[in-house]
This record gives sequence, C-alpha cells and structure tokens, in this order.
Amino acid sequence: MKHLLSVLVVAMMFFIPGLTQAAGAALMTLDSTDYFVERGEQFDLTVRVTPNGEALDTVRAVVMFDPALLQVQNVSLTGAFDRVAPGNYYDNTTGTVSWGAFTLDGPVTASTSFITISFLGLQEGKGEVELSEGSRAISSGEERIDAQSFGTSEVSVTASTTAQAGTALIIVESASHVNTVDWYTNNAVDFSWTALQGDSELTAYYYAFDQSSDTDPTTYLDATTTQIAFEDVTDGVHYFHVKGVQADGSTTAVSHRRVNVDATAPHPIELTVQDNKILVGESAWFIFATIDDTSGVLQYQIAINDSAYQVQESPLEMTDLQAGTYFFRVAAFDRAGNASYGSTSVRVYPEGTDLSRPEGYVEDAEIAAIAQASSEKTWSSSENSKLLISLILGIAVVIGIIYAIKKRKIKS
Repeated sequence: MKHLLSVLVVAMMFFIPGLTQAAGAALMTLDSTDYFVERGEQFDLTVRVTPNGEALDTVRAVVMFDPALLQVQNVSLTGAFDRVAPGNYYDNTTGTVSWGAFTLDGPVTASTSFITISFLGLQEGKGEVELSEGSRAISSGEERIDAQSFGTSEVSVTASTTAQAGTALIIVESASHVNTVDWYTNNAVDFSWTALQGDSELTAYYYAFDQSSDTDPTTYLDATTTQIAFEDVTDGVHYFHVKGVQADGSTTAVSHRRVNVDATAPHPIELTVQDNKILVGESAWFIFATIDDTSGVLQYQIAINDSAYQVQESPLEMTDLQAGTYFFRVAAFDRAGNASYGSTSVRVYPEGTDLSRPEGYVEDAEIAAIAQASSEKTWSSSENSKLLISLILGIAVVIGIIYAIKKRKIKS
C-alpha cells in the first residue's frame, strides 16, 4: 500500500509541476554529445539515468529537438524502469518528447539506460537535442535529480549518399503501430507518409501491403494521398511499401515500414499439480506451460486465492501452506499482451490426517526430478517450446498413472 501511494504521488507530480522541489544527486544524460546522420536516415538517441546513491522508482525525460531538422519515429523503454507511466507523448510539430516510466521491482540504484528515441534526419543542417528542466528522477515521491546534469547533443544532417541527387525521399509512420519492434493487439493498421521533395515535383505514389520486406509496390495512388488504412490484418509481421513518381519520370527509393500484429491469445494453459491433497508442512508443486503461435509467450503470472498476480516460472513450489483449500490461477501473456488462463485447487490437511497414499510415496521426488531436468535445458524456438510442454506434461501424466496403479494395488 505504501508503494502504491508513492506511485500515485509521482503520477500527480507529472501533471502538477512544482509539487515537490527537493533535489538530489541523480543524473540524467544523453548517450552522446554528437550525432551525424544523412538526410532520410534514422539514428537512435538513448537517455541514461545514473542514481549516484539515490534509490529511484520513477523517472521522466523531457527532450527538445528541432522539428525542421529531425522527426521522431518511435520511443521505447530500454532499462530497469520497465513500466510505462501515464501521459507519455512525442510531438513532431513542437519538437518535444515527454516519456516517463517506473518500476515495482524495488528501487533502482545502478546506472541504467532509460529510453531510446529513434530520430529521422529530415533536412540538411545542424541543430541540438537537449534534456529540459521538466525531466524528473523520483524516490518515494521526492525529486532526486541534479538539474545540472542535463546535457545537449549536436546533430548534423548531411546530404544522402544512397539517394540520387535531386530525388525525393518518402518517410513512413504508423500512428496505430508506433514502434517497429513491439507487438500490438490492434489489427487495424494505418500509415501516413511525408515526402522530402527533390528537384522535381511528386505526381503519384505506388504502394503495397504484404508480408515481404522488400516488395516493389505497383498499386497506384494520386499525389494528394498521404495516408492509408487496412482493416482485419492477420497475425504476423507485415510491411507497407511506398514509392513516389516525380514529374521528370524518375521514381524515389521504396520506403518499407514494418508492423507486428498479434490479436490472438496463447493456447490454453496445460496445468498440473503433483498432488491436490497434501499435509501441513508439505510442498504443493505446480507445472504449467503453453505456446503462442505468433509473438511467443513472454511470461506467466500466478495468483493464489484472492492475491494479486505475480510473475513466476514453472515448476513452482508453494511452501508453508496452512490447512485449507487453495485456488491456484495462472495466466500466460504473449508479447502483445494477450492472455490465456488456467486454474486448479489444492486441499491442505492437518498433520496426521490419513490421505491413503501408496507404499513408497516420497514427497516432491517426481517434481524435483522434473525441475532438475528442465533447468538443464535451454529452449529457444517455438518447436522447442512445444517439445518442452510435451516433455513436462508427459512426465506428469506418467507419474499420475504410476500413482493410480500403486493406489489400486493397495486397495486390492
């Protein structure tokens, strides 16, 4: 509760400047003082946070740039502050990026990257990118940043060496799928583009939308059209391709823009428990696994009874359970945020209760063997993930069969 209140105070601070004016030793800096880029080329600028003895839980960077020289393409979190704060935006009209994040995994005390901003060089010239005084580094609701740490980087945009002299350049963005790396559940995709004019006026465009990264587009659009949308896009990686036709008959280079769509939840979770009836003092072991066909499973989160979900790995051991019934819930999240769920329950009996277990029963022996086997393997691909699920659940089934046979023999 105390941490939640701190986060709420910090969130208020982002929208009510001057809420707290304490200062500290934490530094926020840009990763380089000079950038050199060609017209029509992208480059990445990373903002770093160095706590310098402070224990930080929330940060925000406000970055100013020349919008005539540069254009933001996307912004992504890159370090220990892994949860997006409210109110993030970038504005290519005013030349502003305001991006905040926080962490619930304990205070950050070591130097870390914070965000990476991808810029596009629009026109030849020189300008500055700078951190402004609106930047923040917060510890339990108090400002702990050293305002003297704010730096400025020089950016030089030169003529393109890949595009023919006098040829226009086409720059593509997507408001629906801002980042080309992240996965999105939204299957309605839109694109817009900006033409950096050459010596000859643009008279038309050609476009294509498919799953190839290097298509030469052939579908005609008139020169007044600079945006397009696609509905019900299937799961997977897709590319938008566009090129311009100039009045002198020449064409621009093809611009390609990637989007990642995953609107489908992972497969149903395969969930097993070693024994759903145990005694006080014994461990409850759970095994859970599934696969996701498109973006892949990112993490599993577990909840017991009415508790909040927390990130966990399989196999999971629950200890120190008192007598009672425990409802176990597991959620599998893919990289787009889709989730599938599974559940089971375990009954814990007081010590001394006769649970009629088979002769030779050893608590946790089978699960411990599974845990050891799985810890010695590295699974990287989708096929390996399927194999892992089959292996773990197959062992669990065999254990169940053996257990049932032993129990039946005892009864007979």
